[in-house]
Amino acid sequence: MTWKISFKIGGRVQLNNTEVLPVTLAIYDQHGQIEELVSFLSPLPKSLSNKFKDWQYYIGLQGDRKVIKNRENRTSGVINLTELANSLKAELNKWLGRDGWVDENGQPDPRVSLVLQKFREKITQKDEVQIIIQTEDRELRGLPWQEWDTLAGYTSSGVEVAISATNFKRLTQKQTPQLKATARILVVFGDEKLDFAEEINFIKSLRQHGGDPHILREPTRKQLEEKLQDSQGWHIFFFAGHSESDRNGRIGRIQINPTDGKEGIIEIAELKDLLTGAIQKRLQIAIFNSCDGLGLANQLTELSLPYCIVMRERVESTVARELLRHFLEAFVQDRSLFAAMNYARQQLQKKFEPGKSWLPVIVANPLAKEVTWNRLFSERRLSWQWEIFLGIIAIAMLICLPLGILTEFNGRETLTLYAQLYPHIIIYPSLFLWMSLFAAYRAHCMIRVQTRSFLILTLVTIFITLGALFFELNGDRMMFLEFNSQAMTTIKAENLKTLYLDWGTSESQIKSIPQDIFNIDQAFDDQGNLIIKKSELEPAIKRLQKSNNRTGFQGLLRIATSYQVWQQNHQYFSLSRWFYVLNFVSIVACGVQLVALVSNIIFAPDSIFNKNKYLTYLIICELGILLWLPFQSYSIQHTKSLLFSYDFRGTLAGINVITYAIIAILFFTTISSIYKSATQKYQPILLSFLLGSLGFTVLSSIFGVSIIDHLFGMNSTNPLTPWFASIVFFAPLFCLLVRWIDLRVGDD
Repeated sequence: MTWKISFKIGGRVQLNNTEVLPVTLAIYDQHGQIEELVSFLSPLPKSLSNKFKDWQYYIGLQGDRKVIKNRENRTSGVINLTELANSLKAELNKWLGRDGWVDENGQPDPRVSLVLQKFREKITQKDEVQIIIQTEDRELRGLPWQEWDTLAGYTSSGVEVAISATNFKRLTQKQTPQLKATARILVVFGDEKLDFAEEINFIKSLRQHGGDPHILREPTRKQLEEKLQDSQGWHIFFFAGHSESDRNGRIGRIQINPTDGKEGIIEIAELKDLLTGAIQKRLQIAIFNSCDGLGLANQLTELSLPYCIVMRERVESTVARELLRHFLEAFVQDRSLFAAMNYARQQLQKKFEPGKSWLPVIVANPLAKEVTWNRLFSERRLSWQWEIFLGIIAIAMLICLPLGILTEFNGRETLTLYAQLYPHIIIYPSLFLWMSLFAAYRAHCMIRVQTRSFLILTLVTIFITLGALFFELNGDRMMFLEFNSQAMTTIKAENLKTLYLDWGTSESQIKSIPQDIFNIDQAFDDQGNLIIKKSELEPAIKRLQKSNNRTGFQGLLRIATSYQVWQQNHQYFSLSRWFYVLNFVSIVACGVQLVALVSNIIFAPDSIFNKNKYLTYLIICELGILLWLPFQSYSIQHTKSLLFSYDFRGTLAGINVITYAIIAILFFTTISSIYKSATQKYQPILLSFLLGSLGFTVLSSIFGVSIIDHLFGMNSTNPLTPWFASIVFFAPLFCLLVRWIDLRVGDD
């Protein structure tokens, strides 16, 4: 949980003939402000002010990133920065102790200490505490507020203090979907003599986390201006080089090119319009790894930039490099900006003398949304025009089979018959598969980096799909929709014996077919050859359903739908066979690709920037695929039982084995990924959604088969009406669900 404390410090006022600083203390939790208190703080004591100035001076002697034209000669002598830092810290805590606070009557005010102590009891060591000091005073902004003992002990990792102006406004930034999900970073290195090799490596390493750095080395003013105007915008602006601020910390300058003289030194105000445009597009953070950056941050926060990271005073290159290294290391792990800075500060404390870790500071807009690495990204989506275009193609692909049947076979009756026989391939795609395809697309949109393992699994998906398609197209038990209306073939008498043996039937069984089902005498010619005509077999199927004597005709159908019987007569294959191929590929590819999507969040969770929404769409995708099972069970239990006998149901035959294996893998890996990657808030919701989907599917497989049979199967009177009505019912519900997910499911 994240807690926030705000100290708004006003300018000096007279209180009972004494100068004081009005302070408004406000405390916030995740739901908003929970407490506010107004008190007064005595002005900065002279002893603290002197210690602070000493620290400023001596820490600045080692800084080498000051604007060159104002660089001062270093003072020789031995300075004990440890003693100076400890002394400054002691003076700071003395000032902020009980005696430093007074009420409106000028009496000691213990309320601030009491509120902060009471607040300490509410937080745990794992909570994050963010503090913002709002003041216009340059000296107050420069103090190491994180060293205030009352606050520093709140958590095991300490607290992080940001500073802010007292005047600010909220900026609404709209993140537009991108075809390529990256965090775009404009990087400017201002003086190559400072040796930026390590910083360049740190910045380039962000590419493996979805960063997209664009590096300018000692650019001209024109080059910088052109980059700032980039139409795609920037998420982060990073500068390393020389900079300075005026005495009051109000105005800042950076030196982008030491060889250009005055042209190479730019005041932030000179880039106001360009920076305003960049901020309005998507700029979230500006990082200045350079000296004395409070003026830079002040001018940028006036433009409503959410966050800046600057150095309070002059800084040496080694400190600046280490800060960048450790900050980026923590930030790409999706820690908050405050937590990442706190981690980096702790690392600086371990490596450098006390006081040097105080240099970096966050300058924040208090109204800005909290930023993390993942929140820099927007969904990797196509433009709305392309999405509509591809959506139309997907819908056309899913309904092309029934439309193809309706057109090719010239009749609603034929479509009705095929829908009754094969609802798992004709009705299911337009009823539920579109849901899985859409959810899979939205899941892909949240993958900011397509890892090697994900690409390999995607290739495996293609391989498995093509393999399954090959066996399906060349396998037996062909569907009637795969033959055109004129389809017929002649099986030589000498070949029939082999077929009888292969398919467990005999000539006597076939010739015993009742006349009220099928006139078998017309099927054999004088030489004993068997002539198979689709036009004669199809009408017999409905009569078969009402008969108790099916054995002979079922044996005939096994032979008649055998691929080896038709493999020399491809001219009789229908156009609808290829529409069927599209549906088959969509079902199998979507199911197998789900394994790749789930594996991606297990093995590379950092490649996904909104894990909660990603998992939500994964479960929806799984639900859409799982809803195929009752339709497939209908095909096994009813269609195959009717056409080919009870023994040909094939529960574990063909792609069914693959299907059940995929379901088992998906179920256990999805549970694992929810526990590993979902936030604590969403874990019970996602687990309930997953278990509910699986339970619904199991129940559908048990009881849904009979429902499908009565609505869409051979026992239905007209499957087209419930088919259309179901689409009209489910489509709006799904649209509302998607809208809810987009509005309510975040990464917090």
